[in-house]
Amino acid sequence: MSWLLVAAVTFLAAAVEWVEALTIVLAVGLFKGWRSAFVGAGLALAALVALVLIFGLGLAAVIPIVAARAVVGVFLLLFGLKWLQRAVLRSSGLKAMHDEARVFEEEKKHLLAHGSAARGLLDPVGTFTSFNGVLLEGLEVAFIVLALGVSSMAAAAGGALVSLVAVVAVGAVFRAPLTRVPENTMKYVVGIMLTSFGTFFAGEGIGVRWWDSDASILVLVVVYSVGSVLLVRVLKRPPSLAPGKPPAPLLLVRGVAMELWGLFVGDSALALVVIIALLAVALYANLKGQRTEASILLVAGVIISMVVGIVEPYRARASEIRSAALSLSDRTQGAVESASEPEDASNGAG
Repeated sequence: MSWLLVAAVTFLAAAVEWVEALTIVLAVGLFKGWRSAFVGAGLALAALVALVLIFGLGLAAVIPIVAARAVVGVFLLLFGLKWLQRAVLRSSGLKAMHDEARVFEEEKKHLLAHGSAARGLLDPVGTFTSFNGVLLEGLEVAFIVLALGVSSMAAAAGGALVSLVAVVAVGAVFRAPLTRVPENTMKYVVGIMLTSFGTFFAGEGIGVRWWDSDASILVLVVVYSVGSVLLVRVLKRPPSLAPGKPPAPLLLVRGVAMELWGLFVGDSALALVVIIALLAVALYANLKGQRTEASILLVAGVIISMVVGIVEPYRARASEIRSAALSLSDRTQGAVESASEPEDASNGAG
């Protein structure tokens, strides 16, 4: 696998998280003092580096590479699907775009509500806020570095480090939230890339034979890109305000299925259950000697799981639109009836 591709994916993914962490550090620096901001951020970065070193060396020393790729692939696939799902929801208008300016204002209000830092001293609230923000955002970076590091740790760590330096340099120049960075677009691209890498690693781990070894990742990127774009176009179509009623048997089956799904599977476990089931099917196909067919089955399963994850937000938005349209129709009809009442009364009096 090309180390350049690993470095590029890590760079983009880490840049997204560093931009969000920078917003918090800037807020702390401007309103609680730069010393508190730098100390909190530095401690968090040290913790993240230690985490990557400990787990990275531990995985390499204890777990065989094939098993590591299988485990990492499953989690990377789930992680990528989460990013991709959010990107699709944002692109289709079903979820609000991430706004760094709004996050900065929220952090500003929080910091100002807890007093002010004494000059030259560390502010506990500011230090903890900076530490917590960098650590939480950086945990995703650490996970991505560890996951892609199964292929090339040097490339993954290098990509994350270069992105950190770039974001810090830009932040030092502007000293303002990086609102012009196309963060949502970057998340879309990263979601596709992580899902592709996760599919590839997970498939290799369970014995799937890909079409052209590492070059298959590029094919997966194209497939998921086209599939997600088509899904966005479908989701952007306005729902029917008066949908036709499905046949009674279909309503019954759908109702029972939704009840069982809601009973045993929560929103947070949705992707996990679907992906585990799909991997089991792919493994079964592989044991039957259909290793190439198993790769196609795996990709199809990932796409289906993506669609399943989008269904509920789409149904909720469609229900809101229909309710709003019905309410508007009722108000319009009431206004027309009210306007016609005086005329009817006048005709009766004549």
